[in-house]
Amino acid sequence: MTIAQQTLQTSLEQAFARLERFEPGFEHREGQREMAALWSDVLEGGGLLAVEAPTGIGKSLAYLLPAILLRARGSGPILVSTHTKTLQDQLLSRDVPLALRASGMPLRVVTLKGRQAYLCRRRAHARLAQRRIALAASDDFGLDEDALERLSEWVERTTTGELEELSAMGIHLPPSLLSDIAGDPFTCAGSGCEPSTGCFAKAARREARRADMIIVNHALLLSDPGIRTTLLAESGALILDEAHHLERVAREQQGVSLGVQELKRLAARSDAKGGALRLLKRALRRGRAAEAEAAIAAADQALKPVVTHAGSLARDLERLLPPGVPAALWPRGVDVAAVSPEALDRLLEALAFAARALERAADAAESEDGRLLVPGAFAEEALDETRGRLAQWIEVEQALRSLARVEERGIAFYVDRDERGSPRLNRRPLRVGDALRATVFSLSERTLLTSATLASGESLGPSLAALGLSVEETATARLPSPFPLERQVLSLVLDGPEPADPAFAAALSDLIVEIVGVHRRNTLVLLTSYQMLEEVASRVRAPLEARGVVLLAQSPGEAAAPLAREFRDGTASVLLGTASFWEGVDFPGESLEVLLIARLPFPVPTDPVIAARSEQIVEAGGDPFRELMMPEALLRFRQGIGRLIRTATDRGVVVIVDPRIARAGYGPKFVAALPARPRVVRSGAEIAAAVQAWLP
Repeated sequence: MTIAQQTLQTSLEQAFARLERFEPGFEHREGQREMAALWSDVLEGGGLLAVEAPTGIGKSLAYLLPAILLRARGSGPILVSTHTKTLQDQLLSRDVPLALRASGMPLRVVTLKGRQAYLCRRRAHARLAQRRIALAASDDFGLDEDALERLSEWVERTTTGELEELSAMGIHLPPSLLSDIAGDPFTCAGSGCEPSTGCFAKAARREARRADMIIVNHALLLSDPGIRTTLLAESGALILDEAHHLERVAREQQGVSLGVQELKRLAARSDAKGGALRLLKRALRRGRAAEAEAAIAAADQALKPVVTHAGSLARDLERLLPPGVPAALWPRGVDVAAVSPEALDRLLEALAFAARALERAADAAESEDGRLLVPGAFAEEALDETRGRLAQWIEVEQALRSLARVEERGIAFYVDRDERGSPRLNRRPLRVGDALRATVFSLSERTLLTSATLASGESLGPSLAALGLSVEETATARLPSPFPLERQVLSLVLDGPEPADPAFAAALSDLIVEIVGVHRRNTLVLLTSYQMLEEVASRVRAPLEARGVVLLAQSPGEAAAPLAREFRDGTASVLLGTASFWEGVDFPGESLEVLLIARLPFPVPTDPVIAARSEQIVEAGGDPFRELMMPEALLRFRQGIGRLIRTATDRGVVVIVDPRIARAGYGPKFVAALPARPRVVRSGAEIAAAVQAWLP
């Protein structure tokens, strides 16, 4: 009997039997089998499945194996989307090879990234072949001639074109130069940019069309219509892992942010000093293109008012952001003209004029049937680059007009600060479900949504509704943990000051020092703000150092991975982490034995999107605390707790330092999310003694 003649369930049972027989250390997991069977049923009949699969289930193999077997029977390719690169790396290095061995199928698996993650050799040649331009770039950015030579060699020799190879080679390019040699959606869309000319983004997409399984991230899936209309529409199944991120990523992808720094960067990529107009000017035949040179000079001048008026608009927006306020919702009933009477209109006029000037410059250079341009690929690239920047300026003007419609319903309009502290305009949709349904779920016949934490309460209904789905049309399952958590985890609550109490930071700091001073085991402290993190770090640094304990404190904007690696390798370390440490990091075994939750992770009510969603709930007659704040906090709380136990042999202690879990009416909901019923204690000494007894 061939694979095509077998039922998927039969093939699945045979594959698991091969794993148990031939893979050393592979164990039968009931939850994994259950999830794989549920997914197989959906793959056979079509439809939607949502599965919450806690750590230890082995969900990756549970969804990969049935999907691979479906592909082997002749279905369309399998599209897998994740949120983090960490999970992508795990799939490629461990889970996919295991699933392929189990299935016996030599399928082709690729990872597809966004265009700007790949080299465009044609764009790179246009810059690096002009030695003076390259050297000018090195002067501006501190890139020496040796680095430029190594970059040029890499451009010619790379077989993948993945720009992350450069950092592994010790070549660290400034962002502006990196973007100048990367694939660009505005310039690489034309027929002149092909895999044969070194456009690795198009080459990667071509390879993806030939693959049996394609792995992408949520941001790429939701931002690239081309991927949805080809890879997704032609797929046999769509797997959305880390699906709890989907709503937030969709909101970001459907949103718009624009400020003076973005416009300055675009002007620099367009002007005659080092941008597209400089390339265009160098592509002209000398002495034969006076009118084209004049048009280029005029376009260069047209960019300057854009930056000037953008700066004026930023100064007008300052009045909405008092000192120390990072972001603020646009005041209800206040028109943009009341905040910026002149700058916005002048900026819009300047954007339109700059776009027309760029178009005239490109048209002038291309006139006389191209006889004004030097022969060769450089002139073609210069024209494509100029027209690409033109398209980008038109898009920016449209974005600014959408940002000015602050009266539009269902949208959060707000002002925040960019990386340099300049005010910036933003818009985000409050609901993304309809768009997700239309652009993602409607294109897939078989879809799985899964995560270790997919719901905040007892039902997956609210989580599905946020994505435009319902429990009536979606098969659902919430699998129990395969671990005996009540025997692995000791849960404690400190009955001390509440987070709003000025004494809270001191009490938390004293507790950290007291616990670590007794047991000297790796301790992770999860906080909800950098302000609290910095205050705690300043209090515990000296006493921990005196005890020989390493303190690792996350800085604003610092990636979690390097700190997590250092913490994992330590033996007596304290790690203070914020948002990025509440999920997505693994600390198995002795790398994490004590977890402190500083406060219950309710969203900040003044966050503009949270504030706008709360207003919308109130207008509909609802309760924002019950319908928004509690579900968000519970989901994040469950994610944080999940950092502690990663294997069946782990053992640890979780301490909730926020006493509201024992005092507030909503406390029982958080208690229900703990691995074991907590014991309330009244002092750090009592907690330290309990830790000592639990972790001898």
